[in-house]
Amino acid sequence: MKFRIACCLCRKPIPLSQDIYALDQEWQRRFPAMRGVLACPACALHTPWKCEKPGSREYVDGHIAVPGADRTTDFDAWSHVRANGTHEAMVLAYPEAGLLQGAEAYLRDVAQHRRVSPDITRELRSALGKWDAARRRPVGA
Repeated sequence: MKFRIACCLCRKPIPLSQDIYALDQEWQRRFPAMRGVLACPACALHTPWKCEKPGSREYVDGHIAVPGADRTTDFDAWSHVRANGTHEAMVLAYPEAGLLQGAEAYLRDVAQHRRVSPDITRELRSALGKWDAARRRPVGA
């Protein structure tokens, strides 16, 4: 089943021939209008920002550090790209984002396959359950 993911930042469809990049909480802090965490290569790799204040070794106010990283590995936007991979791999690894960004039918289909790992099936069904519950909730509730 084919599907198309919209970039969490620019909202443009990500071509199937391109990898998708998962962005972390620091990206979400800096770009609160993000929808999901899966980005196109142009946004993930060509949106420049630094973690430190200009001319200083201090992190910018509110900086969310990369878990387990130190200042030598947590210094710019690239430091905050969690992973990259194919459309299928990334929506399975980040199903909540996949649902927000256009892969609902694909994730529902995968969640029903018998040959899928029980761990993946469990995670997908949990994400789908939360997604369905949120959609049933009245606006403003």
